[in-house]
Amino acid sequence: MTSAKNTYTPDPFWTRFRRWARVETLGTHVLLAVVMLFVFIPLIWMVGTTFKDRLEFSTNSAAIIPRYFSLVNYQYMFTAIENLPIYMRNSFILAIGVVAVQVFVASLAGYAFARMQFRFRDLIFVTILISMFIPRVGGMFAEYELMSFLKLRNSVIGLILLFAAGVPVPIFIMRQTFQAIPKEIEESAMIDGANWFQVFRTIALPLAVGGIVIISTLSFIGVWSDYLRTYIMIDRDTAMTISVGVKKVLATSYEAALSPRFRGLFAGEASDLTMLFTAALPVIVFYAVLQRWFMKGLMGGAIKF
Repeated sequence: MTSAKNTYTPDPFWTRFRRWARVETLGTHVLLAVVMLFVFIPLIWMVGTTFKDRLEFSTNSAAIIPRYFSLVNYQYMFTAIENLPIYMRNSFILAIGVVAVQVFVASLAGYAFARMQFRFRDLIFVTILISMFIPRVGGMFAEYELMSFLKLRNSVIGLILLFAAGVPVPIFIMRQTFQAIPKEIEESAMIDGANWFQVFRTIALPLAVGGIVIISTLSFIGVWSDYLRTYIMIDRDTAMTISVGVKKVLATSYEAALSPRFRGLFAGEASDLTMLFTAALPVIVFYAVLQRWFMKGLMGGAIKF
């Protein structure tokens, strides 16, 4: 008669906890926790302040969590920014359109610079690198004249083309990403009869997801938060983005706080913070969703000289 031998299987939770609590890593974890606390406290305070009315903000402005939650700041925001859904829609169309164009162009150009041999390849790439250090603000007057001549002002399509032209950095990132991929993988596919485009589409591009996420994140955040170039190119209210629309009403919140309709209901500072937080919320969510792949792209060689 044989008896079953009892085997002990350690609890995965306690195994991870013991690994986390090692002496050599405990100090690092404590330091990171303290840094994270200092990073999140201002964000939590900002969110809590958006729910404070005038009395709460005047007497308890430093509190992270309000004693009484109020939606008066959000009510004022939707009243002051009547076209808020339109501004949000325009910003999403603009940001997603720019990301799509830049990913498409930078992927093709980056792969060509990384793998193909053609005349003046290095000279063209160095020229693109030099253009990275030329501030686009200096050419804003020329951009305005060109957009006016092409009848592309006051349109989201025109803004997409304008912002998508800033491809030197995405091309550089995608070139470095493709160079980090072993050539042997692509060469084996070519031996089997695949052409350049098939290798790019089926092998190189799926392995370059880290670089694609990096340029998508940088482009989305840069386009969404841009104010000056959008303000110059857009005059029509229905074509404005959220950054321009919020800035248009920020200066009037203090006067509205004293108007008969909102007198004593909200503080101008709290309402301004509510509008700024609402405008920045999509960027926060976008980065929070992609931050894991963003860090993998950084660690995987997308930014490497």
